Amino acid sequence: MSEIAKLKRLERFETELKMTWSNGTENKVAYTDLRYWCPCAKCSPRRDSEELASNLNAEISSLRNAKPDVDKVGGYALHFEWSDGCSSGIYRFERLWDLALSKDPDGGRKFVHGAW
Repeated sequence: MSEIAKLKRLERFETELKMTWSNGTENKVAYTDLRYWCPCAKCSPRRDSEELASNLNAEISSLRNAKPDVDKVGGYALHFEWSDGCSSGIYRFERLWDLALSKDPDGGRKFVHGAW
């Protein structure tokens, strides 16, 4: 795992959040992208094929684009609580860093059930 900057500040706007990192980098991530890249066991397998991913995108598009509540999980992740849709994912800071840089946070890997 590569070294990433520490998340110093998070600001929630109407359709996106802004993250400020310890190295001075500032990034914005749309809430629709956060929902699509949810790392939970329900959402992750839905990105494993084009058809499933298309269905996931359609479902997300049908939801209201609202600000989620955000909770820190230990010193390593954030949890987003949506008023609708999935709220199960725990987003490690590395995942948020990849999303902020428009990278695939799954690294092209398909979802694997079971222990890591």
